[in-house]
Amino acid sequence: SARPAVPEGDRVDLCGLLLPLATTRVDVVVPAGPVLLPASTAAELVAAVKEALSNVSKHAGPGARSWVVVEELGEEVVVSVRDDGIGTTPARLEQARADGHLGVSQSIRGRITDLGGTVTVRTAPGEGTEWELKI
Repeated sequence: SARPAVPEGDRVDLCGLLLPLATTRVDVVVPAGPVLLPASTAAELVAAVKEALSNVSKHAGPGARSWVVVEELGEEVVVSVRDDGIGTTPARLEQARADGHLGVSQSIRGRITDLGGTVTVRTAPGEGTEWELKI
């Protein structure tokens, strides 16, 4: 479905939207300068990050810490959400999807792929989980 073009002035600083997510358990690391994105894109990215963080609090175990890191690499913006929790296996993520627990894949993957981006998940038992959202 074609989306209306976003006027050039409708850009927001992604970092300014993500920094308020910082808590005693969540570190948000951003570049020195603003990372400007269309407001709608930024809002979707923030929603995906919130979803990933909410998964940490649900599944990573008490005391798990998270890091949200924003990088601007030329034309791409990469947001990683990493935790030091109990981790899981890609097979278990796949199983959750098969069982219809689509919260994670739909809300995070769906949001990012709708924006034309990619999502990579790295996880292993005892090694936490990292989501890499690339726009």
